Amino acid sequence: MAEHGAGGGVGNAIKNYAFGFNPFVGLDVGNHDSFIHWIGEWGISRGLTLSVLFVGIFAMLFYEVPNLWLFTFGWLLGTAPIWLPVGLWMAAWKAWINYVRSHFLANRKPILLEVKLPKEIYKSPLAMETVFSNLYVNSGETGFVVRLLGSLFPYFSFEIASFGGEIHFYAWCWGAYRSLVESSIYAQYPEVEIVEVEDYTQKFKFDPEIHTAFCGDYIYFGRGDEYPIKSYVDFELDKDPKEEYKVDPLAETFEVLSNLKPYEQVWIQMYFRWASYTGVLLRFSVTEDWKKRVFREVERIRKESALFAPDTHITEAEVRVARPRPTWRQTEMMRAMERHLGKQPFEIGMRHAYISAGEFHGPTFTAVRWIYKALNSPVYFNFFRSRRAHNDFDYPWQDFRDFRWNLITRRYIDMMRRRSFFYTPWTTKTQIMSTEMMATLYHYPSSVIKSPGIARIPSKKAEPPPNLPR
Repeated sequence: MAEHGAGGGVGNAIKNYAFGFNPFVGLDVGNHDSFIHWIGEWGISRGLTLSVLFVGIFAMLFYEVPNLWLFTFGWLLGTAPIWLPVGLWMAAWKAWINYVRSHFLANRKPILLEVKLPKEIYKSPLAMETVFSNLYVNSGETGFVVRLLGSLFPYFSFEIASFGGEIHFYAWCWGAYRSLVESSIYAQYPEVEIVEVEDYTQKFKFDPEIHTAFCGDYIYFGRGDEYPIKSYVDFELDKDPKEEYKVDPLAETFEVLSNLKPYEQVWIQMYFRWASYTGVLLRFSVTEDWKKRVFREVERIRKESALFAPDTHITEAEVRVARPRPTWRQTEMMRAMERHLGKQPFEIGMRHAYISAGEFHGPTFTAVRWIYKALNSPVYFNFFRSRRAHNDFDYPWQDFRDFRWNLITRRYIDMMRRRSFFYTPWTTKTQIMSTEMMATLYHYPSSVIKSPGIARIPSKKAEPPPNLPR
């Protein structure tokens, strides 16, 4: 299945080496992080590397110390009164928390709502930003006792799915929050229709003999989540320009999803919950940590802009009155970060799956990987692209007969079916985003986007005339 990954990774490596490629470029022998990164670039997992090192060191010790096994067993037995109670308590605590949370989630009744769009939508992504703001729900973990019994913050998933080029928009939530989701959407988009539908992920059955899939997470890549990517404000959609002058950053996204073959489908799911506290016993504020990191980064840029170049000749008087002199780039970076601080922050996660029951089309899966490239600004802001999962496969030795590839596919389909990101069983590292950023990544296409695959209802809803006879 060479077409799954980067295909021909070994051949390319050999070719580059033959033409002067140095495989040790970027390796700093004295730097631990550099060595780990270099190992990872060759498709060798960190766990495998550490396991080999551990076995090697243990083998050397066993050779030098013939009674090492007996010594190790005696040491573990002698220190058991110290580490065994702590280990058992930690294991029991983790098992209990996972059990009560799994029980709590199993008793939720999730529903999937399809949002059917009218032919005319003229609102900017600011409307969707307001929708997200209304879903800033902080109930569920208000006390230690309820947390100990498994209660969790609610979370939501807004989704786009294309089946053979026909695009659908969905909203997933627990049944208890259906009215909140519907009222939030209707308040900003009164012309849409919202209906409960069968879950498309439940209907799909993965068969490796028939299907080929490419899965991953959309994450910030390059800088931390202190730095945003370009938002709809940068495209001046907040100024409500005329329809013919609008430049929607998701236009290419909808074109890609509209051009799928009949045997192809793409799922994109954005999970979110209010950026809150984590932990059951000891609470950690995710929001405050993010704010501190943003303030720290802004302050670093300000100080950097106040420094003089080493070869600059300055007088003592100039040193006394030195002040920040940010460049245009530095000004834009600080302005963007501080603007997002003024919006409500959410913890989010995004997953995608490109599934083909026929030919695995390379350009299509590449387009899915980079579906948000119009929002990237690597020099000024940040990258947002597909990583993890199948993205990590570059070399043949990383997978044998597609065993890991198919295993990851099954896992990701299960993750997306459960909408599991924040909690067990598929807890994944999250990112902080403001409502402005979320509305940029997910909003309903306006009338300026003419992608043929967008399913729209034939007419707008309207109130009956007030003078009708009763």
